[in-house]
Amino acid sequence: MDWYQMARPLIFAVDPEIDHHLVANGLKIFNRRSKLLSTMFYSKNRESLGVDVKGVHFSSPIGIAAGFDKNGQFFNSLGGLGAGFVEVGSVTRNPQNGNPKKRIFRLPEDQAIINRMGLNNDGVEVVKERLADCKHDTVIGISIAPGHGLTTDQMIQEMVDDVEIIHDQADYVALNLSCPNQVGVMSLQKPDILIDLLGKVSNLMIDEPVFCKFSSDLTSDELLSILSETSHLMDGVILSNTSTSRDNLHSKNKFEKGGLSGKPLLKKSLGLTEAVFAKYGDELPVIFSGGVFTTEDAQAALNAGAVLVQVYTGFIYNGPSQIEHINRGLSENKILKFVK
Repeated sequence: MDWYQMARPLIFAVDPEIDHHLVANGLKIFNRRSKLLSTMFYSKNRESLGVDVKGVHFSSPIGIAAGFDKNGQFFNSLGGLGAGFVEVGSVTRNPQNGNPKKRIFRLPEDQAIINRMGLNNDGVEVVKERLADCKHDTVIGISIAPGHGLTTDQMIQEMVDDVEIIHDQADYVALNLSCPNQVGVMSLQKPDILIDLLGKVSNLMIDEPVFCKFSSDLTSDELLSILSETSHLMDGVILSNTSTSRDNLHSKNKFEKGGLSGKPLLKKSLGLTEAVFAKYGDELPVIFSGGVFTTEDAQAALNAGAVLVQVYTGFIYNGPSQIEHINRGLSENKILKFVK
């Protein structure tokens, strides 16, 4: 048991959002000196873990999902802890305060979290300026989402405009089609709407690959049906976003509204990944997201067909050494599967 596991009861006694701000403030200190964190936490790059996806080289397939560094303030610090990439955001056109507090709930018996943050962020222009002001030591994805209170046409146009504004600070762009905490966003998964969105993004002729993040509440058949009409317009998929399902949960907070993340999503995300890989193979790369806590979880995601794997809730439960532990375990594993 490392120091974080011993300290976790005290850490978890603090409100989750306050805890996140404390961690974020600590990580900000090291964003221009991330090598200090690498030294402190014994993290290192391993050439054997390098993987190329759609022309982007990742030093490790293990990265941080969107929502942790919403505003591009400590991405290099997360890279210093071993992350091969960090997905910043989701960002919207204008700054948003998100939903009223309290809006994050831990479910320790389920190794899960429920959040209803509501896409709080500083806005695309501020995040772009912040990213431009600091050299990127790790691969950066930028997650784009629509703002509150927009019609479908307005959501599409705003996301396209935001991609145009900020794409040059990204190594890849992620389109958030499935946030359950903001009205209307889930409709972006409908094929006709998604075709319109992706067609307009394609017309921007950006160099960065574009990935689409889908809901974990889709069935495999529903996801494959959507992709049958839209896959040719995207470079890959992120599987998957948080869930509104509350099946088989045990924690007292299980009935809180919001998106569920963590261990309960692992099996579902694995099933979606397997289905997409079975149909599309290497043609449509999958970034796996959902319930990865251990090397074994990450390896299962890679075996299912993913090329990259994101962590978030597992990082909160296991602490800052989690990514290095997974990287070390993968580097010793002889059955790694990386798609070129």
